[in-house]
Amino acid sequence: MDSIDEFDLREAERRLALCDEYRDAIRVFNYYVETELRAYLCNSVEVEPVPVSGGVYFKVMLADAWIYEAERPQRFVPEVIIYEVGPVHVQRVRAEDEMV
Repeated sequence: MDSIDEFDLREAERRLALCDEYRDAIRVFNYYVETELRAYLCNSVEVEPVPVSGGVYFKVMLADAWIYEAERPQRFVPEVIIYEVGPVHVQRVRAEDEMV
């Protein structure tokens, strides 16, 4: 196996591990938040539109967050503040007892 195949294999394994971690993590969070660059799970979210000349940006504050990013060594963080000029999608994740 050459080094490119080994690199691709390691990358695929890392992404599969991240997907498995996401499946486990989503059970304990209230919200799924998506920006242009990243996805997050969190227990509290506030989105504040900030008008500026020529448009608006969003200040997004998350508490008790999990960051969906494979390269990140620490994905669980107590607080995240995001400044986003693009769309911010917030979805309430159904709790297990709400599922049919």
